Amino acid sequence: MTGRTGRALAVVGAVAVLGVTFPQGAHAATGTFVYHTQPGNVTHTLTNPIDGRCHPVGRQAQGQVNNNTDRRAVLYADKNCRLVVAEELDPGQWTSHSEFMSVRFGS
Repeated sequence: MTGRTGRALAVVGAVAVLGVTFPQGAHAATGTFVYHTQPGNVTHTLTNPIDGRCHPVGRQAQGQVNNNTDRRAVLYADKNCRLVVAEELDPGQWTSHSEFMSVRFGS
């Protein structure tokens, strides 16, 4: 009986360690973030963007921006989310004109 109990405890311990060792899935904002690039006022959409990750927008985004996610969107003046913050949009907020090169989402 002790052998079986010991093995059962070892299995439970291994499962617990695996649960701690491997991170849970990345969290994502729920919803869409809509922006435009120029020339041509081309519409782009980020759907359920991952929190904390820098999302470069390619060429500079320019024009109307709609943050239809459940997270705050921080817009940056560079493509690596490092330089001066261009603007911040709370969930559900929009602006008629913004210029930025990357965006990061978080609560």
